[in-house]
Amino acid sequence: MSAETDDDTSPWGETVREANEMAAELRADGWEVVVVRAGHVAPLSPEAGETDRSGLVYLAPDGVAESLPAVAERGEFDRSAAFRRRLGTDLFLVTRVSDPERRLAVLLVGGVDLDQPAAADLAAAARERGRLHSHVELLDGTHLATFAHDHPADFLPEDP
Repeated sequence: MSAETDDDTSPWGETVREANEMAAELRADGWEVVVVRAGHVAPLSPEAGETDRSGLVYLAPDGVAESLPAVAERGEFDRSAAFRRRLGTDLFLVTRVSDPERRLAVLLVGGVDLDQPAAADLAAAARERGRLHSHVELLDGTHLATFAHDHPADFLPEDP
């Protein structure tokens, strides 16, 4: 999955276009929005009880290294919604986390290869716990933010 231009009609291009439209609508309504267009999203299944570290790990571009933590620190992101499109084993996601009171939103945009063994393990564990985490990191491993979602079935399909 490569980062194509906005006029790309591939599933990835459509996902990026929809995320950009969502961000524009929120901004027009007075929201502060950070869009994280991940270069890669990896499912990380729980290992040896390390449940807080499991989830979807978004590798973010350096361009959000300052803006994302600044917004994440100011908000209580207790609302989330997943918008997904699946093509074979590729799952394209736009995850919106928001703090409506402060009018802050983060859009996580990425694709997950459901053919990875960790994807099925993560989906099963998240459904069992009733919680899924999204972690945002830079390529060098710098942690930028973590968001919790109380409805994991909205993010990962039952049948990877």
